[in-house]
Formats: sequence, structure tokens, C-alpha cells
Amino acid sequence: MVLPRFIRNVILARQRADLPLRLNRRRIYILPTRAGTVFAFFLLAMLVAAINYTNNLAFLLTFLLGSISILSAIHAYANLAGLEVEAGRLFPAYCGDDARLQLFFRAGGRERRRLNVRIGTAEDEFSLSVGSGREMDLNVTTSRRGLLPLGQVVISTRYPLGLFRAWSPLVLPVTGLVYPKPLALDRMDWHHLQGDGDEGGIGVVSQSGEFGGVRPYRPEDGLSRVSWKASARGAGLFSKEFRSGVARTLVFDWDEVRATGYEERISLLAGLVREAEREGLCYGLRLPGLTIAPGSGAGQAHRCLEALALLPEAA
Repeated sequence: MVLPRFIRNVILARQRADLPLRLNRRRIYILPTRAGTVFAFFLLAMLVAAINYTNNLAFLLTFLLGSISILSAIHAYANLAGLEVEAGRLFPAYCGDDARLQLFFRAGGRERRRLNVRIGTAEDEFSLSVGSGREMDLNVTTSRRGLLPLGQVVISTRYPLGLFRAWSPLVLPVTGLVYPKPLALDRMDWHHLQGDGDEGGIGVVSQSGEFGGVRPYRPEDGLSRVSWKASARGAGLFSKEFRSGVARTLVFDWDEVRATGYEERISLLAGLVREAEREGLCYGLRLPGLTIAPGSGAGQAHRCLEALALLPEAA
């Protein structure tokens, strides 16, 4: 069934929420589950039989079970009411991989049991003791690069008897970033990582043979490279390690990479950035209207991949 657009907008407006958030009666819905519907049918049948046979014990049992079901609905609602959602974060991911959603819940003034949080097809169940907090991690599927709105998060419970389901649908102000899908390694423009300065990189910038630390000893190292001082601590043999003799700075240029299409060019550059970061190289990125100065580390990789992810879609 397709709802009229203005009704969908009204429902969506009620679901939007800012963080931190405390669930109240305006955000909680409750309806019988399938088991609750069957239970109500049997209660009705018992009531008809009690009236037909004028049996006081049947009346007593029917009203007792009916009271229990009403209490079940009250406890299901109370299990959600007052629950606090303090923070949420959607971590960056490559297109096609799952992005990790992290939500932080706090119980408030009562114990919370068998709470369920779901987004899309991913869900998990948890409980909270009085006043405690907990981080929940869920996976969000990605299908295209760029900004990723979180979408609808549903917090629900069937506690205590499973006769009623109380739930709260929320649209939280959490947005993630989806990096372009890196091109497969066997299709990558490797001359950018291995070539000379005229192939997209900017030549040799430093040269050294300085001591760079120690690492576990390997048989091919030879005794001349053994660090006797580090090995004397009793944790095994260690070898001296020296910094690489050549440090190369690379700049990946939009106009110089070889690609057959717009999105493939973006994927190629994303793959080059990822591989350069894995190799520990110093690299930069030159895009139409934007140049990122050479650097290294996780922050540099994020800046380059973010710039690629936010490029406009192909016309």
C-alpha cells in the first residue's frame, strides 16, 4: 500500500529526532504481536464459554489472563519509555562494504530487558541495568559513493511475554561517508607507484640509512644485524632495522591516470591512494578545482578519499 505523499511527510517529521534523545510517549507505538492476537482470540472464546455455561471459575480465569495481558502491554511500553539514545556515529567505508554504525544507549532510571535495535536487515538485541550505558554496533549496507544518510533506526521490545510489541522508529541526524570502490589490484595503474617523477610522481625527496628500530629476528638477517641489547631482555632475538634508502613523494593527477570512464577514473585514484597508504609513501592528489598537498597517514588518506567520494556524479 502506497501512502499519499503528505501523510508520508507527516510520519517522517514525527520520526526525526536530535541527539541526545529520550524516548517518550509521543515516540512509542504498541500493538499486539501475532501471538498476542491468538491469545486474544482464545480469551474471547473463553469468555463466550463462560457466559454460555455461567461458570464462575471460567470467568475468573478469563479475567485473570486478560489482566496479565494488559500488564504485559504496560511493561512493554515501560521497557522503552525513558530510554536514552546519547550519540551515534557512522564510520566511513568503501562502496560495496558495510559501514559500521555505532549507537550509544543509556538505561536511565530503570532496567531495560531484551531491547532490539534494527536498521535495514541488520539487528541486534541487548539489555541494560539501571543507570548503565552501552555501545551497539550494526552494519549498514552501501551501494554508492558519497554521503550516506543513516535512514530509519527502529528500537523495539516484546518483553515480557511477547504478546505486545512496543517500538520507536527514529530518523537520527547521523551521516556517514562512503569512499569510492577501489579498482581491482590487477587493473591498477602501477606506474604511479613505481615510476619516475615524469609518470605522475614527484621524484626522490630524501635519502637516508638511519637506524629505524628493531624487529623480530629472521634467519636471513645474519648475525651482523642482531641487536644484542634488545635481545638481552629475554624476549627473543631482535634485528636492527634501517630506514629505507629512498623516500618517494607521489602526486596522483586526475588528468594523467588512464581510465575509460568517469567512475572508473575515480575508482582508480581511490585504489592508488589506498595502496600508497599501505606502502607508507608520501602522496598527494590533484583533482579538477582541488589540490591536496602531499602527506601520509590516516588523515591524509581520509582527505584524499573524501575528496574523491564527494566528486559530482557523471552527467
